[in-house]
Amino acid sequence: MSPYIFEVFSLDHIISLIVIIFLFIIFLRYNEKIGIEDDSKTFLITLSILMIFLDLSEDIVRVFTGFYSINKDLPLQLCSIGVYLGAYNLIYRNQTIFNLIFYWGFVGATNAILTPDGDLFELKIFFFYSQAYHAALIFAVLWMIIKYGMRMEYKSIFQVVLYTNVIVGIITVINFALDSNYMFLRIMPNSISPFLMGQWPTYILMVQVFSVVLLVLFISIQNYFMEPTT
Repeated sequence: MSPYIFEVFSLDHIISLIVIIFLFIIFLRYNEKIGIEDDSKTFLITLSILMIFLDLSEDIVRVFTGFYSINKDLPLQLCSIGVYLGAYNLIYRNQTIFNLIFYWGFVGATNAILTPDGDLFELKIFFFYSQAYHAALIFAVLWMIIKYGMRMEYKSIFQVVLYTNVIVGIITVINFALDSNYMFLRIMPNSISPFLMGQWPTYILMVQVFSVVLLVLFISIQNYFMEPTT
């Protein structure tokens, strides 16, 4: 197989963005018209299974194509962890988990969809896998906001940043044990994201600063368009 060379806003990238937006509109705005009730447990269970399936099936494809590596394909990226938490929370609706995946989904997954790291896509199918499960994480958060009435609050920012950095500390130890780069804590990703500045460890600190700014922005957008919970 010839290697896949990803380019930001290439035809593949643009098509994936259009498909994601189209599916979001259909399933979030017109779900009842296509037979999916807002409180449909069957749909939520199916979506939860699909989210997990996307992550696991990519690993299976990587194994059979010879591209699997324990150094980069364990579910130890924030968004990978978020996919599993999102699948759980679609059914159980835990507020702390919602706060975390709000942060990781809107800030992390959105950035991953708009400015992917092309080094992760040895084959084209891996690019589409990445777009799919990042989009699924964002969709899960949007569903919880729109259909469940769950909200992220400004007062929870410190909590999610603290919990995230605890996880970062654990992944840092794993990275040194495996000589890996999960969460891009040792090597900066090959991305055109405007939030990646400087060399190690400067870019890590800058990402944290910008992520909090973006989190405040997304909470403000949420509060502008959605009525606050009582």
